[in-house]
Amino acid sequence: MAKAQDEETSHGDVTLRVVVAEDQPIMRAALVELLAKDPRFDIVADAGDGAEAERLARQMSPDVLVTDLDMPVQDGVATIASLTQDTPVRCLALSTFGSEEWVLSALRAGASGYVVKHSEPEDIRAAVRACAAGEMTISPQVVSLLVDQICNESPASRRPPLHDPAEDGQPPALTPRESDVLACLAGGMNNQEIADELHLSVGAVKLYLSTACDRLGARDRVQLLVRGTELGLIQPSLANPETGLARFQ
Repeated sequence: MAKAQDEETSHGDVTLRVVVAEDQPIMRAALVELLAKDPRFDIVADAGDGAEAERLARQMSPDVLVTDLDMPVQDGVATIASLTQDTPVRCLALSTFGSEEWVLSALRAGASGYVVKHSEPEDIRAAVRACAAGEMTISPQVVSLLVDQICNESPASRRPPLHDPAEDGQPPALTPRESDVLACLAGGMNNQEIADELHLSVGAVKLYLSTACDRLGARDRVQLLVRGTELGLIQPSLANPETGLARFQ
């Protein structure tokens, strides 16, 4: 199991402690090798099932747990839900694109992102770094799947927000700029990409996302995407055919 040799890299970046969980040995070894190529990562442990992943995460206190979802003994969703309930460990779900039944469950359990396994190696490494930094990363091809899942749910099965964002029971209105930022978020963009697209500073992007979270009663950007869809603010049918971005009302 590869480890970074120093607590800081030559670029001054603090090394991130990572636990990898994947039940297929060959895939697990490949994932460890892929992440270990980045000197900013210290792969402190790897696990072959969800229960072992949770135990190691609690024992090793990593910055990020990168976990498959379809795991033996205890699935990845249960592991994520348990860890995010009472530990600061951030969880990045890594699964196959065809595992659509896992997407919404993983994000609602507290995953900080969802990346498909066939993503480019640097995209996976970037997702881990973003996860550790408190940013959300969802593979663009998963966003539309997430929206479809929520839209197809019955209203009774949807979870209430952390607090009621509207006193009159109507969906809260977003400002035009908040809608622009959220449309970019729904397109899978990170803070810098949103800033570049809308000609804003990264700080302004973070502010608009924060105020949108407050309006929709969301605790983070993953919840923001979920709540925006549940409240009918995201219209996937109006997605821009050129950019693939969902439009917000």
